[in-house]
Order: sequence, then structure tokens, then C-alpha cells
Amino acid sequence: MPMLRKPNETDAVSLLQIRSNTVLQHLLMANPADVTDDNELAKTSNWIKRRMAHGWFKIIEDDALTVSGFAQIYDIHHKNRFGWLGLGLLPLARGKGLGAQALVEIERAASIDLKLRKLLLHVRSDNRTAIALYDRSGWRRVGVLYAHYDDGTTTYDVILFEKQLDVL
Repeated sequence: MPMLRKPNETDAVSLLQIRSNTVLQHLLMANPADVTDDNELAKTSNWIKRRMAHGWFKIIEDDALTVSGFAQIYDIHHKNRFGWLGLGLLPLARGKGLGAQALVEIERAASIDLKLRKLLLHVRSDNRTAIALYDRSGWRRVGVLYAHYDDGTTTYDVILFEKQLDVL
């Protein structure tokens, strides 16, 4: 079972693998920078700090306590009790069921710790692995944003999902 924990100073090294992978960044619709430089580790560390300051951000570890990715809930609306979910796994952590297991823990934390009633997320329409994960995990497709994400060469539709957490 994966563990969700607060980030520490060494996590930037692991998450740099996600942040420096342009293909993965586009799949996550993160609009990666075109230029990289020697400060990528510092930029990743600052990226983690910004996420922690403006939402809920956790590191995902596998059973061997190896950093496997991150989860974030951002744009949290406390009155209406919803937030937007972001989930990113390192390439070597994908396809092992870790995402599905982490998703259960994220949903539990959103409901119990953050007192949210609903999570929302959006997925690029060609990200079949993520779409299958959310379909299997009881998320409901609620719409499509047509020609919404542009990676510089191709424009992609984006599927919107929601999950009611009241039942948790």
C-alpha cells in the first residue's frame, strides 16, 4: 500500500525526474518550459514549496519507501467543499497498481482531513492509462473541453471527471 507523506528537502531530486520529462509534463498538461538550465533542482524545490503553500501536496512512496510520485489538491473551495486533483507518477512507478492504491488514500484524505465533498480533475483525452484508472475507480466523466490543451504541435481535448466523496 502506498504511503502519502509531507515532502522533505530530498524529494526534489526524485520529482525532478517528472519535472524534466517534457513528454510526461505535456501528458500532465503542465506546460513545461522550453529551456532548461542548471537551476532545475532549485526550481523543482520551489515548485514543491509553492504547491504546499497553496493547497494539499503529498509525496507518494511505494512499499519500499521509494519516492514514486506526487499528489496535490489545489484550488480548494472550502465553502462548497471541492478541490482539483493532480496526480503524477514517475515512469518506473507506472503500471504497478500504485496509482489506484494512492487514489484511495488521496480520496480518504480529501474527505476526512480536508472535509471535501467532491474532487475534480481533468485528463488529456489521449492519456488512456489515466482515463482507465479513473473509470475503474468510480470517477464520473462530466464533460469534454474541446481543443483545450496545446503542447506546441498538437491540440488535445480534455476530459473532466468528478468524484463525490460523501460516501467515504
